[in-house]
Amino acid sequence: MDENNQVYVLKFLHCGDVHLDAPYVGLSPEKSDERRQGLRSTFMRMMDYVRGAGINYVLISGDLFNTECATNATAELLIREFRNCPDTKFIIAPGRSDSYDDNPIYQSGRLPSNCHIFSSDKLSRVDFDDDKVTVYGWAFMGKSFSESPLYQTAVGDVTKINIVCGYADLDGNVGSDTCPVSKADLKKFGADYYAFGSRHEGGDFVNLGDTMCGYSGALESTGFDHPGLGGAKLITIRYNNGEISMDAKNMTFGQVVFKEETMDVTGIDTTNEIINVISKMVSEKKYGMETALRLEITGFLDPRFIIPKNVGGDAFGLYSFELIDKTLPLYGTKNLKRDMTVKGEIFRQLLPMMESEDEEERLLGAAAFREALAALESRDIET
Repeated sequence: MDENNQVYVLKFLHCGDVHLDAPYVGLSPEKSDERRQGLRSTFMRMMDYVRGAGINYVLISGDLFNTECATNATAELLIREFRNCPDTKFIIAPGRSDSYDDNPIYQSGRLPSNCHIFSSDKLSRVDFDDDKVTVYGWAFMGKSFSESPLYQTAVGDVTKINIVCGYADLDGNVGSDTCPVSKADLKKFGADYYAFGSRHEGGDFVNLGDTMCGYSGALESTGFDHPGLGGAKLITIRYNNGEISMDAKNMTFGQVVFKEETMDVTGIDTTNEIINVISKMVSEKKYGMETALRLEITGFLDPRFIIPKNVGGDAFGLYSFELIDKTLPLYGTKNLKRDMTVKGEIFRQLLPMMESEDEEERLLGAAAFREALAALESRDIET
């Protein structure tokens, strides 16, 4: 900093929805344990970046971890990593999954002095006078937060760099219990940047005239219910004698990306064909060892063709592969409508189910027809 002219640059890394120790949905127990360790590695990779890039402030906008699943090893990890960045200030705004009242780690006093935790659902602030920075924020004290802490308030000193860090629902639905704040609240409050958490999809920055807000997104996706790679946001602020300019960009630290795809396989009647079309899609999408793929297959198949449950998942070179079969055994069945054998009668009885508008009923009818046909032909339906 130039003491006379007061011209300097500060770097803020905005992250949130880290969910350390979170259970991974849609993976095997072994893969879930592996991903929990992988998420810790992602967090430590972010911390390596903080040290190497000279980040001045890390803004953690909620859900740093899942309190219900948190371990002492997680507490030790946070303590060690924060201590290893003595020149960085860490600002934590507890969210729904790591609310302050339910959180022994936050209340233990074990986190180092360069870490500030908001501990009230009322708007509060922490001042860093040497940098002319004020960070405002709040804490979830439980699972719900129904009022805007920014309503009818404003920053205390417009000559400072004013930041808001919190877990919030920007322009959320009426009655939101995830701390609803409006764009009107933000414009009136007058901060330079709003670091929000609660949405796992980070998305683009929102410009509101003289201010900007953003959702960091999850540091790394924790399952198919929140697809994507995850990331954080880097905010670089230049302070020039009271004038502030800002540069913002998205960052990526995650390793495993969760993807969902749908594929119509009508007419395919061999396992090799299924494997080939899946392999082609994987290649075209450039999915690889970092991809957890959930593939839903649809369309009409020959009633005698049963897709194997383990349809070559290891052959696709993916982190994990899950197949959801929603095909119907209706390909080439035109003659069965007039077939006078037991096979034709079963088909006619189950056809209304397989043509139902209700997906669950369609799939139930499909399974019943396949099993009945296999029994009539003395085939084993399990593959």
